[in-house]
Amino acid sequence: MPAILPWVSHGLERARLLGDYRAGRIDESAVHDADFLLVAAANFHGYPTDKVCPICDESGLRTVYWVHGDELGRRTNTARSLEEIDEFSRQGLTFDLHEVEVCPACKWNFLMRTTMVLPQESPQREPKE
Repeated sequence: MPAILPWVSHGLERARLLGDYRAGRIDESAVHDADFLLVAAANFHGYPTDKVCPICDESGLRTVYWVHGDELGRRTNTARSLEEIDEFSRQGLTFDLHEVEVCPACKWNFLMRTTMVLPQESPQREPKE
């Protein structure tokens, strides 16, 4: 398991955005803005949740994880499975991890939490005799 710094939650911002949407203070396009790649990533790499979409009430809400960091090289700014994230940590890489909530049905998406993943410490080796 990778070493993960404490998560930074964006839940309050999500609640504010949803409140503004429901009160009619923001346009519908502001909450239906997931692009094709994000929806595809949610369907392919994402994990189903037990929550319904806060916009369309569909049950297909998914969580997708995005990785960002110079040490990832060409793998930066991509969606990844939890197994791939664990492997990056085992490789000694440091990177940012974003957890995004996505509704493939209506294209709602929101950055739920962010953190930094640190390299996994390798087990101590016994000295050779």
